[in-house]
Amino acid sequence: MPISEYIRQLREKVGQAPILMIGVAGVVINAQGEVLLQRRSDNGEWALPGGALDPGEEPAEAVVREVWEETGVRVQPERVVGIYGGEDFFVRYPNGDQAYIISITFACRPLDGEPRVNDDESLEVRYFAPDQLPPMLERTRMRIQLALQDDPRCQFRYTPKNGLGEERA
Repeated sequence: MPISEYIRQLREKVGQAPILMIGVAGVVINAQGEVLLQRRSDNGEWALPGGALDPGEEPAEAVVREVWEETGVRVQPERVVGIYGGEDFFVRYPNGDQAYIISITFACRPLDGEPRVNDDESLEVRYFAPDQLPPMLERTRMRIQLALQDDPRCQFRYTPKNGLGEERA
C-alpha cells in the first residue's frame, strides 16, 4: 500500500516507532440501509473505507477521497459519527510501522459509482445488510452501529478523572 509523502518522510526520521496519525473513516449507508465495507489487502480484515489525512486537508474532503480511492463510490459526508482514539486504535502494520490513530468517523451516503476494488488497498468491496456483517474488529462494528442509530450528536469516549466532568458515550 502506498503511503503519503508526508508519512514516508516522517518514517525516515522516526522509523517504525509509534506516531500519532489523524485518520478518517466512512460509514457509507445506501438507500437499502446496507453498509459499504472493504476487505483490506494488508491484513485481510473487513473494515470501513478510510485513511490518513494529508497535511492541510479537510477531514470531510479526505473521507470523500479515501472512499473513492478504495471503493470506486463517490460519497457525500452527512455528519460526524464520532471521534475516537486511545489503545483500541493502536495499529501495528504488517511492515512493523506503529501508529495511534485518531479516527474521525463520518456517516456518508453514496452519490454514484458501483462498489469495486479501486486500488491495491482492497481485496473485496461490497455492501452488507446490518444483520449480516462479516467478522470485523469491535472498533469497526461499534462505529457502524452508532452510524445506523442516526443520532446527530458526535460520539466519543470519556472517563472523568479526579471527579472532573461527566461521563458521556
